[in-house]
Amino acid sequence: MDKDLYKNLNFFREKNNIEEVIRILLIEKNNNPKNLDVLFQLAGAYRYLGNFVAALSNYDEILSYDETYMPAYRMIGTIINHNQNGKYLTKLNKLKDNNNLSSEQKIDLYFALGKAYEDLKDKEKSANYYIYANKYKREITKYNFKIHKEHFDQIYEVFKNINFKDKKLNIKDNKKIIFLCGLPRTGSTLFENIIASHKEVYSGGELPYLNRLVKKYFANNNELNKDKILSALQNKDIKFVNEYFENISTHNFSEDSITDKQLDNFRWIGLIKLFFPNSKVILCKRNYKSNALSIYKNNISSGYYNWTNDPEDILNYIKYYDKFVNLWKKNFPNELFEVGYEDLVNQKDILIKKMINFCELDWDNNCLLFYKNKSPIKTASAFQARQPIYKSSVELDTDLFKNIFFKQNFNDI
Repeated sequence: MDKDLYKNLNFFREKNNIEEVIRILLIEKNNNPKNLDVLFQLAGAYRYLGNFVAALSNYDEILSYDETYMPAYRMIGTIINHNQNGKYLTKLNKLKDNNNLSSEQKIDLYFALGKAYEDLKDKEKSANYYIYANKYKREITKYNFKIHKEHFDQIYEVFKNINFKDKKLNIKDNKKIIFLCGLPRTGSTLFENIIASHKEVYSGGELPYLNRLVKKYFANNNELNKDKILSALQNKDIKFVNEYFENISTHNFSEDSITDKQLDNFRWIGLIKLFFPNSKVILCKRNYKSNALSIYKNNISSGYYNWTNDPEDILNYIKYYDKFVNLWKKNFPNELFEVGYEDLVNQKDILIKKMINFCELDWDNNCLLFYKNKSPIKTASAFQARQPIYKSSVELDTDLFKNIFFKQNFNDI
């Protein structure tokens, strides 16, 4: 795909203007109907908007031109149940004997087969394919958890030695930020969709702005600098805050509140509470075993998430997340709202009303009808977040978990 076109599409995706993304891609498809990259991105855009029929149609069109286009199979698995539609598994089983597949193709093939056999309740085959997929991916990325360990240790030491009392800036803005932080696969997309169903809330999605600005204003050589933070607070320097609001203003929304669901912002909650004192912080939580299994089953493309391809790395990352959350709870005991996915399933109405109340929003009954929300959802959970809540979604698949995480001890977190 042309670099300028790709850049243009990313610009509109970042601003949540998916209709414009689709308009551009349809023009490109008309000019070059067999461009598989265009078709794949078009299918993804339809997924974002919840038009799963159109998404599946484009994935099928891709496979009609190239049956080895593996990302299409992987994404199809996120919007269908293979137990109800067996045609894709037949193709996948044929392709697994193809000796000409690249390592990248094998990764998507094995993730797709893992999901297919999970749908068919064949836990042993499903686990084996997920293990193959993650093994191949880890060999490609050559990831070492030392990268995250050093990063987290350095940040933690900075925040551990800041006295947060009476340091908050007295900043008022006509837009309220609702930060949703946590681990991936905790139901955060669902939580955001519930909140963004409120008539006064705009769904921002995974906004990249905070992390970029932390690096710009408070880091030296990619390390967080305590002196820069304290200097900005002492001098009431709010350039960091102003630039964040300038960035979100480009989304052209009229609502009074906006969600920011960049999950790894959990690292920056100390900064959020210092520089955005009127913001709301929601911590998305899930049973750690269920969470770890769900993380491992998904091919997360961002390089930041290369830790998701090894059970031990996943456990270590969860431990650091837990360590940061305990630090924030200690410093801001009454300013965080921790919402559990299991609790939401079991006490839906009560918990949703508590969450909306925490955000200091008047009650809006649309929050109980979140699955009708048409806001774009740009994550792997686009299908699930548009469905009513069902209890089976919280049950830990113990057989699948044991087959994958048999060496890890989750008892100390």
